[in-house]
Amino acid sequence: MGDLERLSQIETLWSIVRKAHQPDEEVARDAQRQLLEQYGNAIQRYLNAKLRDPAAADDIYQDFAIKFVRGDFHKASPEIGKFRTFIRTVLYRQIADYYRGKKRRPNVQLDLELFEPVDDSDEESQDEQFAEAWRDEMLKKAWDALYEFEVNSKKLWYSVLQLRVKNPEMKSADLARSIGDQLGQPMSSANVRVLLHRAREKFSKFLIEAISNSLNSNSADDIEEELADLNLLEYCQAALAQFRAQNQD
Repeated sequence: MGDLERLSQIETLWSIVRKAHQPDEEVARDAQRQLLEQYGNAIQRYLNAKLRDPAAADDIYQDFAIKFVRGDFHKASPEIGKFRTFIRTVLYRQIADYYRGKKRRPNVQLDLELFEPVDDSDEESQDEQFAEAWRDEMLKKAWDALYEFEVNSKKLWYSVLQLRVKNPEMKSADLARSIGDQLGQPMSSANVRVLLHRAREKFSKFLIEAISNSLNSNSADDIEEELADLNLLEYCQAALAQFRAQNQD
């Protein structure tokens, strides 16, 4: 089954959210697992960036997971906005509660260099920070998929794209020499340009797939909106156009 066919069978995100709070324990657990798998890494990255204290970040993440599994977030619905925004709001409040709890403890001295104060009025900044963590998670998934593709196909698309990203000023001839050394055969600048083009195409397709999976939607409009929100749309214009055309067949 191809990527597009598989994506077309994915349930909408909100249907999984609803299942996560159903009385049927088996159905609910499966849906909860799916959601935590999708959002867990981004949540932990966001909490670590905000708190700069792994123990505190882990405590808040565990508290979030417990509340989620317990059904405390059953009021979440599409009417209140994206599920990602809903999660960010919940985490924002948990962080604020954490700081308030620290201040109520007389025997605990806050390290102001370790903890960032939470400004309840700075919701836009909080949203940007969680979006950045989510953006990093989507990029990581695309990179991981490209690496797996390279391992299975033996095509050095991951390697050549990583080399270009890490060395943006490297001349084509030097890039060709480095890739040629990995291949054990001469590589021309023209060959490298072809490799880079194909690697970027594949990466952008994997990025769209990561976004689609995160939304549990194969709607090109939904994917385009999310890519724009995460400032990733410029990398995926051609792949998104192809995705849209294939999904209209």
